[in-house]
Amino acid sequence: MQSQKYRMEFVVHYHEVNPEEQATPLTLLYYLEDAAIAHSESVGYGLAQVKDEGLAWILNRWHLQMDRYPILGEKVTIETWPSSFERFYGRREFLIWNMNQEIIGRATSLWIFYNIVTKRPSRIRSEFGEAYGLDPVRAIDDPFAPLQAIGTGAGEAEQGFSVRRSDIDTNGHVNNASYLQWMIEVVPEDTYQNSKLASLEIQYKKETTYGSSICSKCLREGPDRQQSVCRHVILAEDSGQELAIAKTVWVGR
Repeated sequence: MQSQKYRMEFVVHYHEVNPEEQATPLTLLYYLEDAAIAHSESVGYGLAQVKDEGLAWILNRWHLQMDRYPILGEKVTIETWPSSFERFYGRREFLIWNMNQEIIGRATSLWIFYNIVTKRPSRIRSEFGEAYGLDPVRAIDDPFAPLQAIGTGAGEAEQGFSVRRSDIDTNGHVNNASYLQWMIEVVPEDTYQNSKLASLEIQYKKETTYGSSICSKCLREGPDRQQSVCRHVILAEDSGQELAIAKTVWVGR
């Protein structure tokens, strides 16, 4: 089976950067997601095609590592490929290249093939592997072990949010990038201002929908001048259920 890695070019726009004119972590997640969707479209299994069958890909895990963030006006290329299809799980890999053909970031992700009618996982068909072409090489060698939760009573900082219309994706649920936005909002200010997000790992556990109220909590572990590790949890306000948990690592600028 021949690998068919897919490449998609992006230019960093003004609305995608922070005050230092660097692309935000949120921007990079959107680029990765766009590249994954475009790859699926190119092999005949795009959003519309699978939705017509009552199916969808639901993101379960992200792991992103950035050596540096691209700046305003810079061109980057996302290279992506599936590394495995097992039962109803698919792993997808990403490399982020600059125009000098240097890797500035990498990511791996885990997706669940899901029946939106029965609301249960659906076995991935054998023809998917033939259409996409599998390459077992991982961008990040992550076995996707469960992330450590901080508990419902813990949190150095916390803040409540209401799910907006702009948070909703094509599946009618909150887009995965919105969870990262809620998590970053409660990172301690000194860490946020003096550090950059070097890596993030997110585990999505339960969907939420428009109009819901959530609480984002963050617990910072042993900050020092070189590195701070933050543990995150997103909770449903009404039930206290965990919607997503994460670990972010921040290093000095």
